[in-house]
This record gives sequence, structure tokens and C-alpha cells, in this order.
Amino acid sequence: MLTRSGSKILLHWLTAGQVFGGTAMISTPFRYLASTEVLSDSCALVWDRKTIRELVTHIPRLLDNALSLAVTERIAWLIAARVSLNSDDASSRIADLLISLACGIGKDGRDGVEIPVGNEDLALGTSVSQFTVSRVLSKWQREGIVRKGRGKVILLQPELLVA
Repeated sequence: MLTRSGSKILLHWLTAGQVFGGTAMISTPFRYLASTEVLSDSCALVWDRKTIRELVTHIPRLLDNALSLAVTERIAWLIAARVSLNSDDASSRIADLLISLACGIGKDGRDGVEIPVGNEDLALGTSVSQFTVSRVLSKWQREGIVRKGRGKVILLQPELLVA
């Protein structure tokens, strides 16, 4: 999502199989409030409004599943984000986001869990500056908790982020 001044705000990370653009399923056209961006080679199933509406009338469970997943996941994420912003310090917010991303989009490697995320994305996702993200990740790298790379973070000892 972009603010009026053109700043990007990350609202939620999606993983394989998740729904986006679900407002196309409802009967009344609705303008999209946010956009979706992919970080790696991907594919998506796409239907125009008329086609998805016909599918939903023949397969009502499709609408139920899409809306229940979209609503419950988004509400849970928004509650967690709101609580975090109001109670956690920057390091805790970065740690929480890294752990969440490791579970959602991380890939197990021989050294740890590789998360395809850069400082800018972490900053946007935690409402801190890129400088703060860089400082925190550098500290954790010196402590052997993470290893930083271009556009990725490898969690070497995620259990130390929870502590």
C-alpha cells in the first residue's frame, strides 16, 4: 500500500495458496485498497469478476473458504501488529517479524532458515527506520543469531530471538 506521500506500507506477507484480490468475488465492485507484490518467480490463478462470480454461485464453498481465510488471517495479523506497535521495542518487533516470516516464507537451508527479505521490507513491516533494522541485524550477526545477505536474512539460531 502507498501513502499519500508515496511511502510504501507492508500490510501482510502472503504465502503459497493464499487468496488476494478477493473483492472480485463480491457482487458490488469495490476499489482495491492495497496491491500485491511478488518477491520470487510465482504463478497465480486469475479470474475476471464475471467468471469468479459464476464459480462462486456453483461452488459456494469457494466463497466461504476464501473469505474466512482472508478475514481471519488479516484480523489476526492486524491485532498482532497493533499490539506489537504499542508494547514492543524495535528489536522485539524485528525479531517477531523475522520469526513470523521464517514460518511463512522461509526456506530451510543447511545453515538455517533463509528469509528473502531486505532491510527496507523489515523496516516497513515493523515501523522502524532502515538504520535501526541494520543496527539490530548487525548486532545479531555479531552474536551469531543471524547472517545478513543482499535481500535476505538467514536465521542461524531463531530460538535466541524468542528469548
